[in-house]
Amino acid sequence: MPDSTSDDTPDGNAPTPDVHDARWPHRRLIQLAGARDWSLQAAATLIAERAPDRAVWLSNAPLPDAIPMAKAQQLLGGECDLLVMDLWSGLDADALGAAVGSLRGGGLLLLLTPRLADWPHWIDPEAARIAVHPHSAAEVGTRFIARLVRLLQSSAAVVRIDGPGDCNLGGLQHRPQPTLDPARPATSDQAEAVAAIRALVGARAHRPLVLTADRGRGKSAALGIAAGHAILQHRARIIVTAPRRSAVEPLFAHAQATLQAALATEAAELLSFAAPDALLAGSSVADLLLIDEAAGIPAPLLERLLMRYPRLCFATTVHGYEGTGRGFDLRFRALLDRRTPGWQALHLSAPIRWRQDDRLESLINQILLLDAEPVADAQVAAADLSSLRFAIQSPEALATDDALLRQLFGLLVLGHYQTRPNDLRHLLDGPNLEVATLSTGSGEQVLATALIAREGKLAPELQQPIFEGRRRPRGHLLAQTLSAHAGLAEAPQLGYARIVRIAVHPAARRRGLGRRLVAELAARARRDGRDLLGASFGASAELLAFWRRCGLAPLHLGTHRNAASGAHAAVVLQALSRAGTALIAHARTRLGNDLPTLLSGPLQAVEPAVVAALLRELPQRETMSCAGDQPQIDAFADAHRSLEAALPALERLVRARLGATQGDIDGELGVRQRDLLIGSILQRHDPQVVIRACGLSGRAELLQRLRAAISVLRRS
Repeated sequence: MPDSTSDDTPDGNAPTPDVHDARWPHRRLIQLAGARDWSLQAAATLIAERAPDRAVWLSNAPLPDAIPMAKAQQLLGGECDLLVMDLWSGLDADALGAAVGSLRGGGLLLLLTPRLADWPHWIDPEAARIAVHPHSAAEVGTRFIARLVRLLQSSAAVVRIDGPGDCNLGGLQHRPQPTLDPARPATSDQAEAVAAIRALVGARAHRPLVLTADRGRGKSAALGIAAGHAILQHRARIIVTAPRRSAVEPLFAHAQATLQAALATEAAELLSFAAPDALLAGSSVADLLLIDEAAGIPAPLLERLLMRYPRLCFATTVHGYEGTGRGFDLRFRALLDRRTPGWQALHLSAPIRWRQDDRLESLINQILLLDAEPVADAQVAAADLSSLRFAIQSPEALATDDALLRQLFGLLVLGHYQTRPNDLRHLLDGPNLEVATLSTGSGEQVLATALIAREGKLAPELQQPIFEGRRRPRGHLLAQTLSAHAGLAEAPQLGYARIVRIAVHPAARRRGLGRRLVAELAARARRDGRDLLGASFGASAELLAFWRRCGLAPLHLGTHRNAASGAHAAVVLQALSRAGTALIAHARTRLGNDLPTLLSGPLQAVEPAVVAALLRELPQRETMSCAGDQPQIDAFADAHRSLEAALPALERLVRARLGATQGDIDGELGVRQRDLLIGSILQRHDPQVVIRACGLSGRAELLQRLRAAISVLRRS
């Protein structure tokens, strides 16, 4: 095998010159606005005349070779020279964001649309996905499309052809960008990223690299080129993981090209892919772990990967369809500071697929708010937080006030790393949604925002079908979850204000703005006749503590981990009426009855801190519910009675003591002892599992610590 530094091997740090030559053509958007049959024919004619290397059709209609909008994510990382989107079949904002990133410099995007004057008044087929029971698609707003029309009309990146009488086709010849060498970096910052990734293999352990980039900056290519050179130089074993295998096809293609250039294709066996959950379930060993699109992987899984693999690179898109990297960076930074303080950060800014000042990129960013940011930190620092103003924002006003819309959507992106372009359309057009803000007195700076859904108050005839799991009315998450999964049959008839998203400006956190916003929402929901204020989210100790401070108690935990968050979904509630108070009392009773069975079954792997939060909500119980428990507890704590023989009595003691009096117990018991009791006695983990998780020497130490913890509970 040739040495990686020989003259025969491409230098992994040497970029191809002139990538950003200003003579490279812009990408352009052609809007074919007219009758659908005409637009389909016009698009076919344009493709035939220009003969691009690769043309892609996206449509929900049964067109030959068309990709359904919902599968547009398969274009991520790929490239095309001409892209056709049939918006007559429905406007999918996620598909638009995913597909445009695959269009190369000089390429053409064809949008097939109704005439501009008609489009906002037309019932879009995708509106059915936004409609909630009992609303129809015709009742869904059209503000997103009206805003899109306005932006298309004012953009220099758009050429509009209005029907067969318009021959405005001048200058639309296909001018693709030059072909780049897939085995060499195309920009200087990509070369810097390749060098940094390669250096991880021989670097000190637990100093991960976080690589961020906007769409089209060659992030996956840099990972692939670096992987190829690490294999050539070190014979490194490299594992790649990502939310889906298709997302890393470009990475493997660039790695293969690098190995082929060095005549070392047999070394490709050292590079492999594994899904995140499969990677954690197995025992694979790697010299380097590459995590692409890390923002799309649940944070708990990322933390476990960080702890398992000593050398790894997290890579994610900051702005784009994957579009959630800013929030990921903000939250993950704190974890890295705590776990691996020597971590590094690198950002790719220069585009590779198109020129630096590409007009189409600017337009799509504006349409989908892919680059939305909240107000600057310095402005927040200077703001008077004592005179904040609560407001419900009119969706009509938001659709025409881009400055305000960018601020609040930027906050939502920061606060929720699963935020996607379709969320913007829901925000503007959802028939049951409201947007609330806390802003400075002038209203110019949004410091906190929330998205609220009106749910419940369903017809009595739906109560039993929902409880039995035969009906799932769209848009009523709390009512359905509490009925079908928590066993509260009366839940669908009550009214809910569900906080779908909430976000506070990073520079204003820890100052009570979240609690203040929730209090305002509760007061408004009470005035509107709602029975309960609630939320549902991936449960973590931190989030449960936040909602508890806001007055919302956790009263249900889903039995399966959510694919997006990697956590069990919790439901938290606050009563706003007598009916709401009665339902919460019912929920607490149900939780107390069901929790022992669930903890030793489907909730056995739930984090102990989450279990502790649930225990706080159990109804007040007597310390002992069975005669004879105390002697058994004493025999376990003071003598040699076995854990198995004393388990029923110990389970009743732990549940009682970690319930209503938990706040007092925590100070005496300590988190480690609390978690040990929950894992061993309530969740009934195998002793070896607890021993490994707690870093104990063996069963003798486990029993010693359990006896000491039980002694603390017994004295309280």
